[in-house]
Amino acid sequence: MAQTTKSPRMALWLRAVLFLSLAGNLLVAGLVAGHLLGDDRRHGHDRRDFVTPYTRAFTDEQRRDLWREIRRERPRKDQSGPGPAYGYADAIALLRAPNFDSAAMQTLLDTQASRSETRRKRGQTVLTRYLASMSPAERAAFADRLEAQLEELQRRRDKIRKD
Repeated sequence: MAQTTKSPRMALWLRAVLFLSLAGNLLVAGLVAGHLLGDDRRHGHDRRDFVTPYTRAFTDEQRRDLWREIRRERPRKDQSGPGPAYGYADAIALLRAPNFDSAAMQTLLDTQASRSETRRKRGQTVLTRYLASMSPAERAAFADRLEAQLEELQRRRDKIRKD
């Protein structure tokens, strides 16, 4: 006579944690995919291309100088809190919690957005100051390279739209 054994069932709380973990991973994957594949023109601008043409128009040496200047402008860690990964460990903890705290997540995202905006503004200030330090001939050469970058981006967009 064959004896059948019943496989042990996973505890309900463990299944819930695994489900929430999967849901959190899918949420993050969806956000990343949406950002990479999304059409930012529906918001009236293309966020990815805002700084890209400027940075690509610099020579390698100018780009190195500019990044050195941006790093010099960065506040000390003791003044600005944790580094660029700030908040992600908290986000992971919130996503894995059995009871998702949407208010805490929204506060965390708002804090990250604020820090990002502060860094963007600091970068714009450094960029403007760097451009002002260039000679008229250097700025004209930069403008030519910037124009070429913008034309290249437009060609890529047109190609993507055709495909």
